[in-house]
Formats: sequence, C-alpha cells, structure tokens
Amino acid sequence: MNNNLLNEELMNFKSDFNFFVNLYLNNKLPQSLILSGERGLGKLNFIYHFVNFILSINEENKYDLNNYRINSTSKTYKLLSQNTHPNLFFISPSKNKKVIEVIQIKKMQEYLNTTTFNKLPKIVIINKSETLNISSSNSLLKSLEENYENVYFILIHNVKKNLLTTIKSRCIEFKLFLKIEERIKKIEKIIDDQYHSLNLDFKDKYLSFNFYKDLQNYCIDNNLDIKKINLNDLFLNIFTKHNLKKNEFISNNLFLLIQLFLYKSFKNKFNNEKYISLLNYFSKRFEDINKYNLDLESLVLEFKYLIYDKK
Repeated sequence: MNNNLLNEELMNFKSDFNFFVNLYLNNKLPQSLILSGERGLGKLNFIYHFVNFILSINEENKYDLNNYRINSTSKTYKLLSQNTHPNLFFISPSKNKKVIEVIQIKKMQEYLNTTTFNKLPKIVIINKSETLNISSSNSLLKSLEENYENVYFILIHNVKKNLLTTIKSRCIEFKLFLKIEERIKKIEKIIDDQYHSLNLDFKDKYLSFNFYKDLQNYCIDNNLDIKKINLNDLFLNIFTKHNLKKNEFISNNLFLLIQLFLYKSFKNKFNNEKYISLLNYFSKRFEDINKYNLDLESLVLEFKYLIYDKK
C-alpha cells in the first residue's frame, strides 16, 4: 500500500469512521466485510486510516482519533509505508494485470498460517475486489468460510462493478457515499473549480470522480475547453480518433458516454422502451468487445450511424 497516494488526514466520512472504530472497540467488527462505493471516492484511504488506528492502538504515537489523523512518527506508519507490517496483507491487481490472480490468494493463505509476535489482529485488504477472477474468487471463498481468530478481511469494491454473489453472501457490506454538497466540492477540486461552468450533460450524479479527472485530461490533450464542450461535441471529437483502445479516456468511459447520450436522446423524451432496447443492445456489444478483445472503432462507427447521425 503506497502511503504517497494516500492522505494523512481523513477529510470525509468521519461519522462512518467512528462507526467502524466503535465496532472494533466493542468486538463487533465482522470478520469479513465489503466496503463499497463509486470509483475514486476514497475507499482505500478510509481503510488505510482504519488500519492505522487498529495497528497503532498500543503505541505512544498512535492514531489521532480526535483529529482523524495518522501519526507519521508511529512505528505502524513506518512499517506500512514500507509494506513490511507483519499484521497487514495487501492484495491488488499486480502491475500490468487487470485481475487479482489465484496465486495472490494462495500467498495470502500462507500468510494467515504464519504466526505474529504481537497480539494485534491480522488484516487482509483486497483492493479492487471486483477484479477477482473465477479461480481467485473460489480460492478466497475457502478462506472467508474459515473461522479465524483475530483476523479481518476487508474487500474494497467499486459499486458499479460486479462481485461474485457467493463472496458477497459471506461478507457484511458497508456503503460509502458523499452528500451532494460534499460531492460537488470534491469534483471542483478535481477539475480546478470548473464544475459550475460545465454543460448540464456532465452534471449527472452517477458520474464518478475519475470520470471528471479523465474528462479534464482528455480536454487538455485535445485542446478542448471543458467549460464549453457538451456531449455532442465530445462525440464529434471521438469520431475522429483511431486506436481507441489506447485512448484511456475513451476505453474507460465510452459505454458510459453512450448511456448518457441514449438517456438524453430517448428517455428524456419519454421513449423509455426504445431507450431500454438500445441500452441492452450496446451493453451486449460491449460485453462481446471485452470478452473477445474486439475493435472499439467498429462500435463507435456503429453508434455514429445508427444513433448519433439520426438524432
């Protein structure tokens, strides 16, 4: 877990944090839990603080619960920053990998069978748990079904991605979300206080924080004014691109943009049946593209001729 990517002060979700702390102090924290929320919300940062609280609890320079702040002079902080804390096992997709592989779960199981020289709990964090493949999911299930003593599994989950039902059934799920005012404030920080100037097309409450970050970078790279561009303009620009899979913004957000366009074009005009039909069609096309590694450009052209040009 890279400390450089995380904040020493917890800025949001303080009441949720207090809830977790009280569960732990009262021995009511579930052995296996899922922390879910949208991508870019700060779920990993939240858990990072919680882990620091637990593992530094007996230290003189322990977690500052009054100010929700990690003590950078603590032994826990130093060990976590070096990924050497004996009470934490962290799992995330390996570099250049899209999935959590079964070998990573096997290593976790080996870790759980070792002993530590303190009485602190062992904590397993599985970041991006939605990237567990079938093999790694099945292997993890065996561990989740065990009754370990003083062990906690924390799965961090992008709520917009599927997680195996059998895994969800063995965990208690907690959902993080921001209030509207907090959400706008966070988006403003991401896109340099320009949210109020955005076109209404991009003021959808379901758009993730990473979407705004990606949108801003795309506009900068393509000399577009984020304050003036709308959904139609954005698609016109996308239609001129090639090698779409190498364009991170397009590959990450194309289906989302098509969803927004369909909603704007059909559902808002009370043509709900056509909206659902087209949504299902393009959803299936995206599934096939991901499954068979097909060309994104053909899909973009299909969308252009079938939908965009006939709007």
